Amino acid sequence: MRFFRALSFVLLLAVVSITMTGCDANSIMDVITKVAEGVQQAIPKIKEVIDTVSNAFPQNTDTATNNTATNTGGEQNAANNANVTITSAGDDEDVTGATNTNQAAAPAAAAAAAPASSATQARIASNIRSLLGSTRFRGADVDGGNLACAQVVSTALRNAGVLSRVSLNCDQVVNDLKAVGWRRVSVPPYQEGDVVTWTTSRGPGRHIGIIVKNGSSFQAISNSSSERTPRVHSITYMPITQVLRKV
Repeated sequence: MRFFRALSFVLLLAVVSITMTGCDANSIMDVITKVAEGVQQAIPKIKEVIDTVSNAFPQNTDTATNNTATNTGGEQNAANNANVTITSAGDDEDVTGATNTNQAAAPAAAAAAAPASSATQARIASNIRSLLGSTRFRGADVDGGNLACAQVVSTALRNAGVLSRVSLNCDQVVNDLKAVGWRRVSVPPYQEGDVVTWTTSRGPGRHIGIIVKNGSSFQAISNSSSERTPRVHSITYMPITQVLRKV
């Protein structure tokens, strides 16, 4: 700012000088020459000011990241497995604050899980597979099967000896698993028997399932609210909230 004031002052002096010298050509040329020399000396300062202003407003060259969940790749991979029937996932809700009292007796705390091993993981996967197509999860306490995802998963975990009770709430299943040493893990890689929760339109962790291996790929089994029965589907059909494993 001080530079521009000084430059304006020089130009003003030039105009005044020309006015005072009248139309004398030599005097006018002398004034113009001096003004030109002053401007030439000021050019580096002008460039410095422009660079300073430009640096104060850096351009954002980052490319926006599209975080929209996509299921295409996962569904195609799953479809390559001849023994897997892919259906459209429908669960979007969860029973809040309910524990199934119609199942086997449920103690206040979850039972201690067996040490993490391939045998335990295989039992979990075997038990969740045994529930595929079952019509037993259609009680009034789960809205006729619309809200049975936690019931399906906790039933498989109880039958595998991991948990001691069946719950109707996703958060309760997660808490019971953490109480017996299961922890959130980074994926991939997945392991058969991992428990996964998804983010739905109702928020994070509102749907739950179990990961199984089929050939060289991994899928998930969870309850379908539209079909009211457990089914196989892509792990990434909805955004994953967390994956839990015994560690």
